[in-house]
Amino acid sequence: MPRAIVTGNGNLLVAMDKNSMLQDLYFPYVGMEDHISYKHMHRIGLYTDNQFSWLYENSWKHHSYYIEDTLVTKSTSENEYLKIKLELNDFVYPDENFFMRKITVENHADYDRNIKIFLAQDFHLYGDKQQDTAFYEPKNKAVIHYRKRRYFLISGMTKNKKGVDSFTTGKSEYNGLEGTWRDAEDGNLHEHSIEQGSVDSTIEFDLFVKGGGKTILYVWICAGKDLKEVTNLHTFIIKESPERLLANTINYWHSWVYKEKHQLNYVSDEIKKRYKQSLLIIRTQIDNRGAIIAANDSDIMKFNKDTYTYMWPRDGACVSMALDHAGYGEICRRFFKFCADVMNSEGYLFHKFNPDQSLGSSWHPWYKDGQEQIPLQEDETALVLIALAKHFDYSGDIEFIQEMYLSLIRPAGNFMTEYVDKKTNLPKPSYDLWERKRGIFSFTAASVYAGLKAAAHLSEKIGHFHHQRRYAKAAENIKQAILEHLYDKELGRFLTRVKPNPKTGELIKDYVIDASMHGLWMFGILPPDDPKIVSTVKSIFETLKVESNAGGIARFENDDYQKVPGNYGSIPGNPWIITTLWHARWLIATSKTKEDLKHAEEIINWVVGHMNEAGILPEQLNPFNGDHLSVAPLTWSHAVFVETVLQYNEKNKELN
Repeated sequence: MPRAIVTGNGNLLVAMDKNSMLQDLYFPYVGMEDHISYKHMHRIGLYTDNQFSWLYENSWKHHSYYIEDTLVTKSTSENEYLKIKLELNDFVYPDENFFMRKITVENHADYDRNIKIFLAQDFHLYGDKQQDTAFYEPKNKAVIHYRKRRYFLISGMTKNKKGVDSFTTGKSEYNGLEGTWRDAEDGNLHEHSIEQGSVDSTIEFDLFVKGGGKTILYVWICAGKDLKEVTNLHTFIIKESPERLLANTINYWHSWVYKEKHQLNYVSDEIKKRYKQSLLIIRTQIDNRGAIIAANDSDIMKFNKDTYTYMWPRDGACVSMALDHAGYGEICRRFFKFCADVMNSEGYLFHKFNPDQSLGSSWHPWYKDGQEQIPLQEDETALVLIALAKHFDYSGDIEFIQEMYLSLIRPAGNFMTEYVDKKTNLPKPSYDLWERKRGIFSFTAASVYAGLKAAAHLSEKIGHFHHQRRYAKAAENIKQAILEHLYDKELGRFLTRVKPNPKTGELIKDYVIDASMHGLWMFGILPPDDPKIVSTVKSIFETLKVESNAGGIARFENDDYQKVPGNYGSIPGNPWIITTLWHARWLIATSKTKEDLKHAEEIINWVVGHMNEAGILPEQLNPFNGDHLSVAPLTWSHAVFVETVLQYNEKNKELN
């Protein structure tokens, strides 16, 4: 189930499903150490009139929204049978590491009621469930879970009282025990005060709600590395008051999203709203130490027992370019420093990284078919340089470029200059941006061309003219090689890939249509309206458009990733947000009149129409019904949306 809504502060990230259950809780890195873990959740339930109900039961109807221009949720859960409605304002405080829920309980019955709210914590500290302790701490009337350097304090308050009204701790996922949440279902907890090993906990708040009235409950989870840290956070919340902290958070995110004026005068109010929300959602997926995480949805674990919670240099670079364009370059600086720190001694970036800069998992071999090979996707290295050059063009920060020169620009520039086949002048084989095939790809080669141009540009700006000339010459050689070897005159279009014959060295042509060929114009090999590009884009659109209820554009022919049951027939694969927006960007780039822009606007509105209520975008869509597939939110999807809206607005302004 892709995540319905997320909130965070760069250290603590919380993701919820459509039923407002907590599904992922990352701390102290965004994307590392999910303390809830795959297939588990923190539950909310209530008991009234001798009836118990968990919010994920079918009798509840849910909606998930944000308070506009913030990362504070405004979700609702209503049960007509029980005559109860909950409104949840969930947020992570920007300056401190705690998650808070303001739960407004509305009694839709015409009589006064006692309503018990239960919250069940199913922590998996460090991502698993062992050697943990959960205990009731009477001074603060709180339950605390801890192991080693991870502590989580759970408590709350109403207008009239502080702390939990009842509690229990116990074993779970051990000897057939499901957890203490089962203890809540009779409306009473047994108040077992401490448990160790494989544990969970449940807390209770007793509310009195007048007929037709409402009562407010605040609940929080304080995250820290020791007992003192979480108890100090608890004291801070009580002293400052939850309502003031909520107001502070709303004000902060308003200020953040309006830091830039966002003068989008040529887009609809709905597109502008979703643009700003996308910027906020992107921010939740970025760790404060620089890692831009691809996605933080643990449900993807069911496919390969791995996640998207890594820093892919490619994704990060594309997100960085969108953020710089939108005016958030200060975030990008930390990303470039991260890349400089993890740069390989040979001058390239590996597949992906954990948020603490350690090497991420990979399926790219170092040895194949009896030969040693570099497990490389060269576009990842190139795109970081492209993004860094864009950052300089937006910021003019020459001292930062000087700082990055020895650690990032020169090593990457040298590597890309040398990692070239001397016979063809094309980059040597590497894996494609979809991470599936090895060869020489139009997207990769074009990105290397643009990466070398970026290295030349940055070298010139700080006076390294020798390297500037070297990189510029290498770039031009690659451009000419692309035009010679990756353009098929008989077909009248470019090829996705050529692959050297291991025995003869002859280049074998791959005729599969792939949306990544948009990189040829995006990276400047030819102008977007060049006939060679036009014919290539026409082939992409006609071959990869998804003619079904969902619409959109697939990645490549016969894409089998995340296929769902159904008759695909002529459907080439699931529609992706990114590839569909690439087509919109080409339409924008080639538009000569406002009339030309209409199709691009339709695509932007198509993307908005496939956001969920909160404005979250997935990686891809079910082609039959448009449901979100794979992970959500996907940071790259939101970044391409932001970039496309900016380009659409600028082209409209130009044409006016």
